[in-house]
Amino acid sequence: MKAIVVLGCMLHSCEPTDEMQGRVERSIQFARMIHPDLIVFSGGKTFPECQYSESGMMQKLAIEAGADKTMLVTEEKSTTTVENAIYVRELLEERKFSGDLYIVTSCYHMSRSITIFRKVIPGMLSLSGLCYECKTERLQSEATRLIIDESVMSKVEWDSSSWLRSYKNMTKIDLICSH
Repeated sequence: MKAIVVLGCMLHSCEPTDEMQGRVERSIQFARMIHPDLIVFSGGKTFPECQYSESGMMQKLAIEAGADKTMLVTEEKSTTTVENAIYVRELLEERKFSGDLYIVTSCYHMSRSITIFRKVIPGMLSLSGLCYECKTERLQSEATRLIIDESVMSKVEWDSSSWLRSYKNMTKIDLICSH
């Protein structure tokens, strides 16, 4: 089996950003090449005035671009990259998915995303990424965020039944106090 996971990006209005549109376009192009079983759009509601979550907006864009509705799935709870991985893991486990997982995000976000997904979903046969438009000015902030994310992830036992509860109970204070 093959699945493409498209990571959302924060909405600041009810219109998709160029970055979000680019991620969706990239995922549709890639889907035409590899014929996945699923395309998962991951991202919660980040702009309260909009009726769409990040994933709902991306799904709408994909349908408008001619994507096969039967393979599209949304994950609408996540608001961070770590949560993207957590909730995608839950979704894949519910579907008893086993196979190749491809992450689609922006280039500046790819390294951190792959690192997080490898930690949260360790048993994946193949995990790789395809990126859209690298914005180098964001690379430094992504590197800093990866250090913080790795600190949080090192404190959570991902294979235990309490992994989600453990993560949700973590705070930035826990990170500061541990260094």
